[in-house]
Amino acid sequence: MKKSSYIRPLCCVLLLAASGCAGPWALSKSDEATGEGRRQAMQYFIKAKVFEAQQNYLGAIVALRSAADLDPTSPTVYAQLAENYQRIDDMRMAAHFAREGLALEPGQLRLRRLLIQLYEREGDRRAAIEQIEELLLYEQDNWPLYRHLAYLYAETGQPARIAPLFKKVLARENVPPEVGVDIAGIFARVGEKQEAENIYTRILAVDPTIEDAWLGLAELKLSQGYRNEAMLIYRRAAGQLPDSSMIFYYLAQLMATEHDLEDILAEEDVGLLYRLGLALAEADKPAEATMVFEHIVGLQPKTVGHWLDLARYYIYLEDYDEANARLEKAASAMPDSSELYLYWGTALENQGKFDEAIVIYQRGLQHLPDHRELYLYWGIALEQQEAWQEATDVYRRALVEVPGNAALNVRWGISLGQQGEWEQALTHFEEAVAADSLYSEAYLHWGIALERLERWEAAIGTLERAAELEIDKGPVLFYLASSYEQGARHLDRMDFFDRAVETFERLLEFNPNDSYALNYLGYMYADKGIRLEVAVGLLMRAISLEPENSAFLDSLGWAYFRLGQLQQAEQYLHQALALMGEDDLEEQAVIFDHAGDIASALGKEGEARTHWQKVLELAPDNEEVRLKLTP
Repeated sequence: MKKSSYIRPLCCVLLLAASGCAGPWALSKSDEATGEGRRQAMQYFIKAKVFEAQQNYLGAIVALRSAADLDPTSPTVYAQLAENYQRIDDMRMAAHFAREGLALEPGQLRLRRLLIQLYEREGDRRAAIEQIEELLLYEQDNWPLYRHLAYLYAETGQPARIAPLFKKVLARENVPPEVGVDIAGIFARVGEKQEAENIYTRILAVDPTIEDAWLGLAELKLSQGYRNEAMLIYRRAAGQLPDSSMIFYYLAQLMATEHDLEDILAEEDVGLLYRLGLALAEADKPAEATMVFEHIVGLQPKTVGHWLDLARYYIYLEDYDEANARLEKAASAMPDSSELYLYWGTALENQGKFDEAIVIYQRGLQHLPDHRELYLYWGIALEQQEAWQEATDVYRRALVEVPGNAALNVRWGISLGQQGEWEQALTHFEEAVAADSLYSEAYLHWGIALERLERWEAAIGTLERAAELEIDKGPVLFYLASSYEQGARHLDRMDFFDRAVETFERLLEFNPNDSYALNYLGYMYADKGIRLEVAVGLLMRAISLEPENSAFLDSLGWAYFRLGQLQQAEQYLHQALALMGEDDLEEQAVIFDHAGDIASALGKEGEARTHWQKVLELAPDNEEVRLKLTP
């Protein structure tokens, strides 16, 4: 154990004692103990704190019993005794000393909570009730404590005491609504149903968006046998909370016959009916769900949201032709709705119909020529088809209509980068930052462009700025660590290597299952021949997440090669070779190179030469491998 681990508690105790008002002996209420006795008691108390820091609770108890004998007027000593007896599971002695401490100082709330816990553990609920009642004198706004007390009243056959207790709470000002809902629920369980209903009603009159109050009120009506009233409550709740899955779930569960739907179909709007239809389908009530959706089809929506709900219904049924027909009607009724065109285009993209989606975005722009999102969606649809030059043309046109827009400049830069035009891409990332200096995505892609241009120090500075701004730090930290690592290799900067390690470790704190970060860090160690056991552990974790990733298997094989465990190295390289079919050429060349080195180390020179020749087929300029083939 480090010396500092027990020096700190000693210092704290000595400071408390010296303060004259906060130490354990400052609370003494009589002069029974002599000054010398108190000094000796203090020494025993200090020893006890050292024992506690060492988790030697029996030693602490012995020291504290000596302190209590020398000064029986210190409630703090008794409190420490109670806690240490609890730590060794001697509940009887823990309770005894907790009572002794409270007799000296009733306001020790921590000790009173401990005593409540001990009584409940021993099954003495009435004694626990007395202590909670005492504690509430000090903590009058502690709602969980009231609830706990109410349950204990019910368990000990004293339900009549619950109503007066909660009425006292509710009489206060500014009672949180969640507390009121809880109180109403307990009233309902103990038979005070009218009181429970009154509370729910008052809460909803103030704030009709409190879901639990609606659910509690409907459940109360059901418990009284008022099914139709409960159904009406769920309908009213659905109107107030259209996105509540719970409300629609319970409403659907109550639907027993088609007759139950008649009033709902006649009175509710398309949005509510659509969500109810989905809930009925999920509740395995196909007849009722069909009835709802067939009714929706016959309606003429009055808002874009209702049109989209209708389209979503047909998409849910995978009837895409009918969905498109409905969206066409919506476009005729509401030609200036960007929400409509964005949803329609996205729905087509999800079906793999990118060209049709682009037509929809273009239609939207005819009505909304300066709408940024429509241009972005159009450009990104082209990017997904790898039509990089066409995407570039879209972003160029968009920036004429929406000049200086940061997001459009970033997408333009990305499209240029995909065409290898990294220098031009830099200009657009710089313009994006000029338009919005807090736009983290612009810094991220600017840093990636600088990395591709091998301007390592500039890339690092830009990516560090992105990391400062970005909430989701995973991608930014990965590229930052990569820039540090490549800068270390190309600039011979060992400090960059150390920063790469620190950055990957930081990334893995955010996301321990980032398989690519695990692989990259593990391979860094393996390639340098350092921390090889750690490297194997990291790479094993990466492979457990992606067992068929050839690059990860190659990295692990290389780590075993560096460890001198050639059989394991060969095993993992053979797996990597078998799985690398879709890897890029550079990655395949690395795997063949490693396989050749391992075969050569095993004395399989013919196999090694075959692997190295594959490297030169993939990367003819690799002089290092060419030298390996030189006789």
